[in-house]
Amino acid sequence: MMEQAGPTRWRAMMSDVPIRRLMVSDFRRIEGTRELPFDAPVVLIHGPNGTGKTSVLSALELALTGSIRSMERHSDRYQAHLPFLGQSYATVRADVAEYFQAGSPGTPMTVSGARQEGTPAFNAAAAKFYAERCYLDQASLGRLLDLYQAREGKEQTALEKFVNELLGLEKLDALRSGLSDANDFRLFKKLAVGVDEADREAKTAAMQLKEHVALRAEIQTQVADARAATREAVAGLDSKVTEGGSDVDLLEFVRNSLNNDTTRVDSAAAVTLHQELIALGGRISALVERPTTHRIEETRIALAAATADKEAWEATDGTRVQAWEAAAQAAGVNLRSEPRIAVEHATNLVVQELETASSLRTQAELVGTQLDADRAGLYVLQTRLADAHEHSSALVESLTAVRSVLDDSNRCPVCDRDFTEMGHPSLSAHIDRKLAELTSHGQLLVDLRNARDQLAARVKTAEIEHTQLMSRLLSPDQREAVEQRHATLVELAAQIGGIQAAKSNETDLFRLVRDLQQSLDDLEAATSEELHISSELAKYAGLLGTTEVPTFDSFQTVSTELLQSAEAQVARLADTVNQHRKASVEAVRLAAALEHESATVQRLADTAEHKKQCDDRVAEAKRRQGVAKEVHEAATQARTNIVHRVFTESLNEVWKTVFTRLAPNEGFIPSFGIPSATKKTFDINLETTHRNGQASGPPQMMLSAGNLNTAALSLFLALHLAVEPLVPCLVFDDPVQAMDEVHVAQFAGLIRLLSKQNNRQVIIAVHERELFDYLALELSPAYEGDELITIELGERATEEDQGITRHLWTPDVAIAN
Repeated sequence: MMEQAGPTRWRAMMSDVPIRRLMVSDFRRIEGTRELPFDAPVVLIHGPNGTGKTSVLSALELALTGSIRSMERHSDRYQAHLPFLGQSYATVRADVAEYFQAGSPGTPMTVSGARQEGTPAFNAAAAKFYAERCYLDQASLGRLLDLYQAREGKEQTALEKFVNELLGLEKLDALRSGLSDANDFRLFKKLAVGVDEADREAKTAAMQLKEHVALRAEIQTQVADARAATREAVAGLDSKVTEGGSDVDLLEFVRNSLNNDTTRVDSAAAVTLHQELIALGGRISALVERPTTHRIEETRIALAAATADKEAWEATDGTRVQAWEAAAQAAGVNLRSEPRIAVEHATNLVVQELETASSLRTQAELVGTQLDADRAGLYVLQTRLADAHEHSSALVESLTAVRSVLDDSNRCPVCDRDFTEMGHPSLSAHIDRKLAELTSHGQLLVDLRNARDQLAARVKTAEIEHTQLMSRLLSPDQREAVEQRHATLVELAAQIGGIQAAKSNETDLFRLVRDLQQSLDDLEAATSEELHISSELAKYAGLLGTTEVPTFDSFQTVSTELLQSAEAQVARLADTVNQHRKASVEAVRLAAALEHESATVQRLADTAEHKKQCDDRVAEAKRRQGVAKEVHEAATQARTNIVHRVFTESLNEVWKTVFTRLAPNEGFIPSFGIPSATKKTFDINLETTHRNGQASGPPQMMLSAGNLNTAALSLFLALHLAVEPLVPCLVFDDPVQAMDEVHVAQFAGLIRLLSKQNNRQVIIAVHERELFDYLALELSPAYEGDELITIELGERATEEDQGITRHLWTPDVAIAN
C-alpha cells in the first residue's frame, strides 16, 4: 500500500512541502523569538537534553492544530505552563501550504494562562490527521501501543477509530447499530417513529372507550332529569306545551315565551313606582312640619326693617371701620388675625427696630472712640521706632570705624587726647563695651516693632468693624419714618375698642337679615310644595287604579293607601319573574346536558376510530420489524467478510513489512488479532506471531524494550501509510530510543525511502550528536533540487547562522569526471 514516486516527481513537489516555517517566542525552554525554516523535504533538529527540541516540536503542533495532545492527556490546564519562566504569554506561528490553511496566513497564536487566542494554521481535517497520523512525540513512543488500545468508558479506542476509518464501515456499523434493537419489539417500537406512541395510544383508547360508555349512561340520566324539570317550570307559566314533543321543540317554546315576556320590565316599573311613593311620603312629612303660611307677611316686614338697619350701619360705622382698616394696613398690620393682637404685634416689631438702631449707634460710637485712641498710639510707636533705629545705626557705624584705626597708644584718633587720663585702662576696651551696649539696644528695637505690628493689626480690625456698624445704621429719613409708623400704631391701638364694637354690631345685623330671608324663602316654598304634592298623589292614584282626590289634610292618609297598593303589585310581579327565571335556568341546564351528550357520543366515535388507526400502525410496525431483522443479519454477514479480508490481506501485511524492515532479526512479528465482527464496536487486541507461524502473546510480553519501541514506531508508520495522506509529512521526537546500531541504520533507510520515494516531508529531532551526524549523512540530498535543513540548538544557536544550515545537492566531482 506504500506510494511509489521517483526523484523527478519529488523535485516537482519540493516547493509544495506542507510545513514551511515556524516562529516561536518565549515558549517553554525557548527564550526570546526564533524563526526556524522547515521548507525542505528533510529537517533534522539537534540539541542536548534541555535545549528545547521537544519545545520546538510542541510549538509546531500547537501552531498547526491549536493543541498539544501529549500534554492534554496529563492536564487540561497545561496551557498555563507554556510561556517561558517569568513571561506572561507565549507566541507561535506556522507557515504552511495554501491548501492546508484554516485562516489568514501568518496569523500568530498567543497563549496566556488559560486563555488562547488565534487560529491554528491547519484546517480542521488537516489538524486531525497531523495529530493522529503524522506526529509521534517522545512521551508517547514508549506507551504508544497502550495509548492505541486505551478506552474511556464506551468510547472507541484509537485503533478502533482508525480501523473504522480505513475499512469504511461507519455506514455499515451505523446500519447494524440502528437495526440491533429490531430483534425485540419492546426496543424496536421506541426507535421507530410513532410506533411506541401508537402502541400506548391504542391501550389508552381502549380504556377511554370504557370511560366514554359509562359517561354516556350518566349523561342520559342528567338529560332526563333536566327535561322533566323544564316541563314543570313551563307548566307554572300558565302555558301549554305538548307532552310528546321533542327536546328541540321544548327549548324553542321556552325561548319564545321568554322573548315575548314583559314581566321583568313591569316588575322594574312597579319597584320604581314604590320607591317614588316612599320618597313622596317623606316630602309630605316635611311639609306638615313647616310653619303656617299666614306668617309670610310678618316675615317680610321684619326683613325690610332689618335691611334698613344694615344700610344705616354701612353709612355710619361701616365707613369708620373701613378707614381704620386702611390705616392699619398702611402701617403694616396683618388684619387676617384679631385686630387687637395684630396691632400689638406690629407695634412690638417697630419698637424692636428702634431699639436695635439705638444699640447699633452706641456700639459704633464706642468702636470709633477706641479706633481714634489706637491710631494715636500707633503714631507714637512709629515715631519712637524711627528715632531709635536712626540713632543706633549711626553710632554703631562711627564706633566701628574708630575701633578699626586704634593702636596701643590709647590716644583718641578724633581729639588726640590720651584716654588713660580718664582713669580707664584702655580706649579699645571702652569702645568694645559701648558697642556691646548698643547691641543690646537692638532688642529694644525688636520689642518696639512687635508692639507696633500688633497695634496696627488691631487698628485694621477696628476699622472693618466700624465700617460694618456704620453701614447698618438707619438714615435720618428712615428713622423718622419708623417713628412716624410707631405713632400711627399707638393711635390705632387707642381706637380698637370702638372698632371692635362696630364690627360686632355689623355681624348681628347681617345674621338677622340672613335668617329672615331664609325664613321667607321656606314659607314661600311651602306654598308651591303643597300644590306639587297634590298633583303627584293624583298621578300615582291614576297609575294604581284609584279615584281619590287628595286635600292638604288627607295627604298622609292617601299616601299610605297608595304605598300599600304598590307593595302588593311589586310582590305579585316578583313571583311571576321568579317563575320565568326558573324556566330559563332549567332550559339552559337541559341544553347543556343535550350538548354534553352529543359531545360524548362524538368523542366515543373519535376514540373508536383512533384505536383502529393505532392498531393498524402497530401491525405495520411488526411487519417492518421482520424486514429489519433480515437487513441486520445481511449487514452482519457483510461486515464479517470485510473485516477478515482487510485484516488478513492488508493491514497486518503493511505492519509486518515496516517492522521487519526495522528489526530484520526479530523472531516474533507483531500483528492485529482478528476482531469479532458480531459486536457493536471493535475489540482489537495486539498479538505476536513467530516466523514459523505459531501464535504468541501480546507484544508487551514477547518483545524486548528496544523492539517494543520498534513495534510501536512501525505501527505508527503502518497506520500512516495505510490511508491516503491528507498531510504528507512525518514528525518524530527522538524516535530511536533503546535501538541498537542495526535498528538505527534500518530506520535511516526507511526514512530515506519515505522521503525520496513516498513524497513525505520528514522532521526529526534527536539529542545524540553521533546519531544527528549519521542521519544528516544518510538523508543528505541525493539529486538536483533535493535539500536538507539541519537546526542545532544550544550553543550553536548563538552563532551568526543561529545553528541553521541548508544542505543542497552538488555533483560528485570524482563521479562527474
